[in-house]
Order: sequence, then C-alpha cells, then structure tokens
Amino acid sequence: MLLDIIIVNWNSGPLLERCIRSIYQPQSEIDFKIIIVDNNSDDGSTQNLPLKNRETVIKSESNLGFAKACNLAAGGSDSDFLLFLNPDTIVSSTSLESAILFLSSSPETGIAGVRQESENGDLIPSCSRFLRLRFLLNDILGLSKLFPGKIKSGTIMVDWDHNKSMVVDQVMGSFMLMRRSDFTLLGGFDERFFLFFEDMDLAKRLLTLGKKSFYLNDVKIIHTGCGTSNSVKDRRLFYSLSSRIKYARKHLSRIESFFITLLTIFPEPLTRVLYSLFVKRSLGDALSTIKGYLLLWGWLLTGK
Repeated sequence: MLLDIIIVNWNSGPLLERCIRSIYQPQSEIDFKIIIVDNNSDDGSTQNLPLKNRETVIKSESNLGFAKACNLAAGGSDSDFLLFLNPDTIVSSTSLESAILFLSSSPETGIAGVRQESENGDLIPSCSRFLRLRFLLNDILGLSKLFPGKIKSGTIMVDWDHNKSMVVDQVMGSFMLMRRSDFTLLGGFDERFFLFFEDMDLAKRLLTLGKKSFYLNDVKIIHTGCGTSNSVKDRRLFYSLSSRIKYARKHLSRIESFFITLLTIFPEPLTRVLYSLFVKRSLGDALSTIKGYLLLWGWLLTGK
C-alpha cells in the first residue's frame, strides 16, 4: 500500500523531528514516503531531521499557508493514499496501517480520522459539525464555553464524548487520510483558506462525490495541539475568523452568511475579551484577542 505523508512545517521546533521518528516505528506492509513543506521557518526545525531517503523537503521562501502547501506536496505524489499530518503529532506503530486498512475496505468513506489524545492521555475532540448559524451562536454568546459538553458548539464537537467510531461531518486536519484520486478529483484544498476551515471545506465538497468522513475511535495518535501557532495567537485568531467568514460565504445562504459575518464583528469580540479577563484571567490572552480582531476588521474593510 503506497502512502505519502504530507507534513506542513512552520517553526515547529523539535516537534517535527519527534513526529518523523514516530513514523519510522515498525510499519508492516506500508510503503510510505514523507513530504515536508517548510513554510519559511526560521527556527532551524528542518536542519537535523532523522532522514532515511524516504523524505522530500520542499523549502518555500514564504509562508504559503496550510492549504497551498498541502497542494504543492500532493501535486508531486503518485501514491494510492495521502495522509495530511500535523508536525505536533506522534503516530503509533499500528495507527497508519489500521487507518489505511479501514479506508481500503470502505469505498463509501472519503476521509478517515482517528482518536487524538494529549500526552497525558486526555481526549482531544477532533470531529466537527459543518458550520451553521444556530450552533455558532452558542460560541459567539459564550454558552458553549460556559457549559461545555451540555451545549453544542459551533463546529468542534466538544459535546460528544468521541468514544465510538462513526460517520461525522468532518475530522480534524491534523490527521486526514484519503485516497489521492479523491483529492485530485476535488482539485485539492481551496487555497483561499490560508489556515483553518480548509479541511471542513474539503469534507463538504467530498460529500458531492457521495463520500463521507469517518472517525475511528480505536486508532489513536498523540497530538500536542497548537504546537506551531501558540506564539502568534492574534494571527491565529484572525485566520480562524476570516476563514469562517470565507466558508460561510462559499457554502451557506446569503442571509446566514450575512448574520455570521455580522455576529463575528460584534458581539463576539466582546464575549471573547470578557471570557479571557474574567474566566481565564489572562490579560495577555485578552490583548491577543483584541489584536486578532483588529486584523479582522482591517481585512473586512480593505479586502487584504
């Protein structure tokens, strides 16, 4: 079974090396290659990798974003399967094979995702529902954060225990396994999404081919989470919010898209800042939130 593992790297430090070492744990019957796209990192994270003649490292002179970098890597693939994997993950000795065997035996499945846990063994919710206004309101008003597990969130399914395998709207882009033929037929990721929501957009478009996303609870990886973007929280928030608006404009009705944009501009900034100050008790987090929204408002006003 031929597999190309695509990893987009941006200043992930030692996490990238650790991820690659985990891939090289014994894998039976899998002929894999690793394609790393480095988005102009300046931390030396690609300099001391445990290379074993199975890797291709593509150095970009600028930060292409996740979607465009993945498309660049996939464009040179000739394998049966593509795995989009975050550099802040650790795969087990059987996780790759188990996921591929499932996808091979499930023609109605287009994307396979797996159970993701922290290094402490805590579950990380990794399935999402497609964006809709009625659930996003719970996030914007802060209800899903104040009552986690009881009130449905806008996208990430924190209200579901993730303890069984099932069809879902979308699995997290930190581990997305799919057939190369499906990815090619869709034209890859939509590069208008620099970061965030490109995985939801892909899953949504895949449904037009009659292919669903499936979450495998019995296949596990470790995911550090935010390993490459914790240092730029303001820009991370900007990309998340702007991509949400792009997704709404692409897939939802004009009315629903209008209200999502309106509510994203206000009152969501206020609820986020209040949550940072009075629940998280973090002035730094509140300032990062304000900076993120300033970037968003500038983007909405100028289109840049």
